[in-house]
Amino acid sequence: MSVAVPGRVEFSPLEIVRNGMWSFSKGFADSLRGAIELFFLDYRRAQQREQKLQQRDIDRELLLNRNSPVREIQNIAKRRALERREKERLRETSGSQQKKSEPNILERTLKCCILNGGVFGVSIVLFESLLMPLVKMILYIFLAGSQDRADALWGYTQPILSVAFSTLWVLPFFLLSKIVNAIWFQDIADLAFRSSQGRPLVTLSISVMIADTVFSIVVEIIFLVQGKVFSMVPIKIIGAALNLLHQCLLHSLYSFEYKWFSQGLELHKRLDYVETNWPYFLGFGLPLAVITSMPDSQVMAGCVFSILFPLFIVSGNQASIVSSPGIPPLNIFSPTITLSNAIFSRTIQTGPSKPLTR
Repeated sequence: MSVAVPGRVEFSPLEIVRNGMWSFSKGFADSLRGAIELFFLDYRRAQQREQKLQQRDIDRELLLNRNSPVREIQNIAKRRALERREKERLRETSGSQQKKSEPNILERTLKCCILNGGVFGVSIVLFESLLMPLVKMILYIFLAGSQDRADALWGYTQPILSVAFSTLWVLPFFLLSKIVNAIWFQDIADLAFRSSQGRPLVTLSISVMIADTVFSIVVEIIFLVQGKVFSMVPIKIIGAALNLLHQCLLHSLYSFEYKWFSQGLELHKRLDYVETNWPYFLGFGLPLAVITSMPDSQVMAGCVFSILFPLFIVSGNQASIVSSPGIPPLNIFSPTITLSNAIFSRTIQTGPSKPLTR
């Protein structure tokens, strides 16, 4: 038995399952590439920059010695270009005041890990696992003769300490880290894109870029809420599976969005790409969705996401998306887009903005 699609090749159910499994497996494998590619992208960028500088020097020498024989001028140009590059390299390394090099991908990623894991995450773990038990132990030691008074006093002390810590440290640092992470994530995405595909191809106007960014944020928030709503299905395992599906696709969209925006793809094209190749993006977003769902605290889940997300930005930039022939698109963003258009049509009655059409 085969599935007939008008105007397309027919696929048997076995071929459809095989294509879907292959796309899913390829997406899962591609999502893990960032941890490896991270250590090679900076080297490749340095090599590409060195080759461009050498070629520039060679072209200059060829222009200055254009009256010499062809073979001789080429040898002279290459030799002089290499000598000039070697002198410049020695001058840069031996100079007392070296130029500050531009930040690299590995440096930005390590800073994200230190900020979110080494500072923010560790401070929360120390407060909850070390400071709070220590205060409780001291309290019970001083009130060893009265267990009831110790329980009552700890019942008042614990929420006060938690609220004070959350208000004075967690919330301000969380908001600050979000701003810093957004800047560093964009730097990582730009550097990764330039190392593999050159300069961004964005040709959109500033107003269109701002509108696209705002609408993207609204769509992603509503889609996140949509996943939480589907998780409330009475049958627990089905609700959990639907929520995981939403999380996987959303994390994939996060990871590829920087690359697609640099390529000049508008939001409706990005969403259509995810819906059309959903088995691949399901596999790509699965590791990050599962890992970030493990912490009980949403704040800790945010820390874990911020630590790992740079790797997935690199993975998305280097990935080659595999289609799933025979598998129909999954129009999972349709409710989100309908609601987003309704919100914008009510709040923005005039102006150049227009609803997202599919």
